[in-house]
Amino acid sequence: MRFMTASGTGRDGNGNPVGAGSALYQWTDRTRPPVRLAWPGAVPSPSFHVLSRTGLLFTTSEDAGEGRIGLNDGSPAASSRLTGGQGAVHAGIDAGGRFVAVANYRAEKRGPDLSVAIFPFDAGGQLGPMAASARHEGHGPDRARQASPHTHCVMFSPDNRLLAAVDLGTDGLWLYRFDPANGAIELLREVGLRAGSGPRHCVFHPSQPFLYVCGELDSTLMTLRYDSAAGTAELIDTDPATEAEQAGRNYPSGLAISPDGRYLMLANRGPDTIATFWIDPEAGTARRRDEIACGGAFPRAIRLDRTGRILAVANQKSGNIVLFERDFASGRLMRLRNGDVDLPAAMDVIFLDQ
Repeated sequence: MRFMTASGTGRDGNGNPVGAGSALYQWTDRTRPPVRLAWPGAVPSPSFHVLSRTGLLFTTSEDAGEGRIGLNDGSPAASSRLTGGQGAVHAGIDAGGRFVAVANYRAEKRGPDLSVAIFPFDAGGQLGPMAASARHEGHGPDRARQASPHTHCVMFSPDNRLLAAVDLGTDGLWLYRFDPANGAIELLREVGLRAGSGPRHCVFHPSQPFLYVCGELDSTLMTLRYDSAAGTAELIDTDPATEAEQAGRNYPSGLAISPDGRYLMLANRGPDTIATFWIDPEAGTARRRDEIACGGAFPRAIRLDRTGRILAVANQKSGNIVLFERDFASGRLMRLRNGDVDLPAAMDVIFLDQ
């Protein structure tokens, strides 16, 4: 098994490098920790990885100034594009495997101001000029965190008809009609979510018309039913993100859904846990079944491998990657012996094996 990590490439107060940027690991012998492999390419301040069905890896960068999305193939001269906004923090690839969408967390009025940008790419990963873009407007009740739009996640629906963009700053789920022929998007509506919820991340159910969103600011998991043809979505259920007791607030971060659509995993930054929810196959609602320690502090991202058996967690503050094995029947997670990697300023991790 191979996986790529992302960590900040800034420097600490003493001028020492904080993280490794993009780093490639391989784990073939479970009696030993994963081994880091040579990876010559360098993406400054990588924030998120996304993998196409053909194995093309794209990485967003939230380095100072305008955000960037680029092919991460180990070449310093790999194709990349500016994203038209600041703080490129997330990306999604359409079901046809021809376009990549990028979420810009900061859309400044006095600088690059795009919330969402879409780029075409060819079979070799060469990125073309921006095909479409969108600017969000609005704010939320939390003046410290929601004074302006903060798009944090973009995902295409499984049928490739919709692009969903969740905006932490506006408490909104922005739904766009997507044209897979040319990458164009048309705003259908902004679905208002709970005031002050600060939606951060979303995932579509792989086979049913449900969408799951975690609220970073109100510590919730929201379930929505959507209609691709009509371009609508409605909130049908809200659950607490954690049952763990902790002093202070909880800030949910990443979501991962099993390939069979039976279980949903949510990372909690506060109690530092991974909560597992069972998904009702008829109603689509999610009910917590288990919650375990994440193996570190401040889990920023979680990812499943292609089979849904292995879950990787990127713990930002403790600086480590932790691997868990998942039981298909119960959904329960078990931390794998020798499955840890030290990674200061860990931001993301993704499995590369198809």
